[in-house]
Amino acid sequence: MHGRTDLTRRQLFYLSTASLVTVGFGIGYPETRKIEVTHLDVNLGKKIAFLADFHINALGGLENDVVRLVNGEHPDIIMLGGDTVDEYTLDMETASRCLSALDAKQKFAVMGNHEHLSKRVEGLTKILDGLGFNVLFNSETSSLAGKIYGLDWRDDRKYPQIDSEGIVLVHDPNAAESISGRTIILSGHTHGGVEIAGIGFSNSLYTRGLFKLNEKTTLYVSRGVGQIFPWRPTSPLEIVLVE
Repeated sequence: MHGRTDLTRRQLFYLSTASLVTVGFGIGYPETRKIEVTHLDVNLGKKIAFLADFHINALGGLENDVVRLVNGEHPDIIMLGGDTVDEYTLDMETASRCLSALDAKQKFAVMGNHEHLSKRVEGLTKILDGLGFNVLFNSETSSLAGKIYGLDWRDDRKYPQIDSEGIVLVHDPNAAESISGRTIILSGHTHGGVEIAGIGFSNSLYTRGLFKLNEKTTLYVSRGVGQIFPWRPTSPLEIVLVE
């Protein structure tokens, strides 16, 4: 006859927690391998491939798939929305080779929080400049799709008031609170957050998808094409095509 084993409350708590983590990882991991393509029609007359949160690092491994899908769409413009690299990007040459394979007539980029955290803003800017990207730091330029204003990441997440016409490229969707004008804002940062029963939870005011802020201003928050750690429940990777 086998003896009975009684679990203490603490043991039961740890066992339950471990089970939830295991189940959560099992749910969240497949989304790190799935890439969806979102088409956003705003009557630009040109095709923009918007890539946020690339996180090119040793923990990724989907870079070639992203490049293949983007180039297969033959975009006129490629825009990088920040967090292209991070603290775990051990080899910037690998990042350079990946980015050099992206093909478009024009290419633009802004920096995100992880470029600043990893102190790679200067190094990445040099690489991007050499690859023909126009890196924007709180500045405006022209493109095949009209004017583009690029905003740099701010740690306090408080941005200057901008009245813009065209496209605003910024890593942080919270910047939308400071932007007005007939413009579409392209951002990332949230990785899509977690969505439960249609309600989004994230580290920002806006979690994912399209937001009509007013009659003139629209925001799109991308789920991004990468992550630092391979876990993103309810949030598959996303390439955004704006046309």
